Amino acid sequence: MMNMTNLLNGKDSRWLQLEVCREFQRNKCSRPDTECKFAHPPANVEVQNGRVTACYDSIKLPNQNDDS
Repeated sequence: MMNMTNLLNGKDSRWLQLEVCREFQRNKCSRPDTECKFAHPPANVEVQNGRVTACYDSIKLPNQNDDS
């Protein structure tokens, strides 16, 4: 069972892990990365056991007040 304290402290990154598209790994995925429910990581991102760890900042909801 996941330790809630570690999750809240940001030390447990399991919830940030995304499954990589198997078809993408074989260069056969016909879906754009925005439409595929699996990750399409760039070549410089390490894939471990068919998964990648996403950066929290890349998946959090955009700040409505952010002018950038």
